[in-house]
Amino acid sequence: MRLSVFIADTLSNQLLIDLQKTYAGHLPPAALTEQAIKEQLAQADTKLYVTMFNERHIGAVNVKTQDTTAIFSQLAIRDLTRRRGVGKNLLKQIENEIAAKGITQIEYNLKEVLEDQYLATQAFFSDSGYTINNHIASKSIRVC
Repeated sequence: MRLSVFIADTLSNQLLIDLQKTYAGHLPPAALTEQAIKEQLAQADTKLYVTMFNERHIGAVNVKTQDTTAIFSQLAIRDLTRRRGVGKNLLKQIENEIAAKGITQIEYNLKEVLEDQYLATQAFFSDSGYTINNHIASKSIRVC
């Protein structure tokens, strides 16, 4: 089955369960309650992109847009599916979609990453074509 990427705009029971598993260890439990996730999904300027495989959500990232810049945050891939291209596929799909909307720059603040995951996250973004400078991973993309 193929990976699919989409914007989560409503909270299903399965999405709640999967996000709690994906973000366990990345976010505090208070940020993973049903109410907290509903509030996050209701934010007008931020979209939650998720990737799905076999009817399970296995990765997610928040994308906030400001003019021609997209600011990514809270990137997480479910631990059981890491190192299989899921994260790179998620980024590529989002990059293609937001480029079509006129976004030309992407940024991710690496300071938000847990200390024990910093080097792996930095390497991931670097391998995905991002430049790292002052704890910010950035990439210019071409408008389609």
